[in-house]
Amino acid sequence: MLHASALDPTPTMVPLAPIRIIAAPGDADRSSGNVHDHASRTVLLSRIAGLLDIAIGESIDGATLHVPADALDRTTAERCAIRRHDQILGGVVPAPFVASKAITHGLLHPDAQAPRDWSAAMAELMGDAALNGYTAFNREDAFAAGQRLLATGPVRIKDVCAKAGLGQIVVHHASALADALSRETDEDLARDGIVLEENLTDVVTYSVGCIELAGRTISYWGSQNLTTDHQGRNVYGGSDLYVVRGGLDLLAAEPLPPAIGRAVACAATFDRAAHLAYPGLLLTRRNYDVIEGIDAAGYRRIGVLEQSWRVGGASGAEIAAFEAFRDEPDTHAVRCSTVEVYADIDPPTGATLYFRGVDPKVGAMTKYAVRLA
Repeated sequence: MLHASALDPTPTMVPLAPIRIIAAPGDADRSSGNVHDHASRTVLLSRIAGLLDIAIGESIDGATLHVPADALDRTTAERCAIRRHDQILGGVVPAPFVASKAITHGLLHPDAQAPRDWSAAMAELMGDAALNGYTAFNREDAFAAGQRLLATGPVRIKDVCAKAGLGQIVVHHASALADALSRETDEDLARDGIVLEENLTDVVTYSVGCIELAGRTISYWGSQNLTTDHQGRNVYGGSDLYVVRGGLDLLAAEPLPPAIGRAVACAATFDRAAHLAYPGLLLTRRNYDVIEGIDAAGYRRIGVLEQSWRVGGASGAEIAAFEAFRDEPDTHAVRCSTVEVYADIDPPTGATLYFRGVDPKVGAMTKYAVRLA
């Protein structure tokens, strides 16, 4: 999928044993992923254990809390005996593609190639909560979809499994579209699909999320920050979150700025659509990236880019919010942030350090979470 150097080597769906709060933390295969990812997950697991007031290796009322690095497919979840919300921090999906960017858009036409479990209802239920775009599972459909979108402006082609804003390319004409698609293998396209959507400029990306943990629920809106990695690329640099107690309905009831209100509404639409289109979803950590920007015609647009039903870049701030609400029962809302910097720096006083050092794959890096207010 988009075999450029921008690709994150960690796939979206990893068929590994998930991290368990009652077992020694760690991945079954440390050779996959980056050192900073593994280190961050280990720290996150310890913060969750502290939040629940248990030690690593203890059970929670005799149960296991799974904190997988990626959403689990149903077969893996059944093998791990995950059946209830209190058994996982993340998500369980009926098929791997359901956890990827693929479900954000519909197919080019009703008879287009798609996986067996594909739901055409998702795009219908989404309405205008996503940008104009298509998902394709073969080269012919992808090219036709790209040509249709090119008629109104540039097209962004997206690897459905890439993370941190990587694995994407913008094309302006049919020859560039054909060249980009020529780098895809038939096998990858058929298995994972590829997304083509209108490209926006002058953009800001919001994060909207809802997390259930230990019988408590929080929700938030926030903005993502970009930073520059050691290859000069603009990549994910952290999230600033405004967090409240309760679910997305309570977040929507807050006195939000108009653009934020629209972002929360788009995320809530995606959340409802996914649950209706793919019955049996088990989600306790839901995060939606929502973009606002200018389309080729000069109009301001807003829509969901993708979902994340796993612990992710904002999870450190999410746990910091849970900790604040635990310690301050009367506090209604908090502001927390995660920061990722491609340098070895000193975090601010009071921050939780997730990683600081030299990652063999990405170089010097510092990652931390901090409560701001």
